[in-house]
Amino acid sequence: SRRGVPDSPARCCCEVHMARLVLLLGFLAAASALVAPLPAPAMQSRLAVSRVAPAPMMAEPEGKSIVIGAAAAGGIIGVYLFHELSTGVLLAVALAYGATLSNKFGEISKSTGTVAAKAYSKTLELNEQYDLVPKAKTALDTASTAAANLDKNYGITAKIDDQLKISQAIDKATAKVDEVKSSVSDKLTDLKAKSETA
Repeated sequence: SRRGVPDSPARCCCEVHMARLVLLLGFLAAASALVAPLPAPAMQSRLAVSRVAPAPMMAEPEGKSIVIGAAAAGGIIGVYLFHELSTGVLLAVALAYGATLSNKFGEISKSTGTVAAKAYSKTLELNEQYDLVPKAKTALDTASTAAANLDKNYGITAKIDDQLKISQAIDKATAKVDEVKSSVSDKLTDLKAKSETA
């Protein structure tokens, strides 16, 4: 709250959406920064040319990859901003269709698709170069094993359960569900017996 005025839920929601939008724009800016630099101007001496490695140029995505990139970006933006899969699908279809047009919306959709395709290509390149997926899996496996060992040695979940009485609440809820199930099945059996006698 600012100046003693409590925050309204709408204000908090608006601030969250604004923060997400800024984060998303930052991600897009970072992805666009992954474009390969322009090649160096031609060198005059042989010595200078021999010491400079040629900069790898990232191939410009074409046609289908731009449309797929636009659809992926639209889906991610829709789900991220609106927290609904249907909105994500709608934005994915809209941007994929827009990438096939030749108007201003088409240009925006194509540039979005190009950025997404380049980001995907760069991700694949980095994964190939540094083997990121197996390393991340190994790190997650190690962390989960360590957490399980800590829990086993110190009984952390048992202590939390004792404090919050979660298992007792689950037992009560399960008993209540079983009671309702038996009550409903008894009533159905009675109705069935009455309908057979009538």
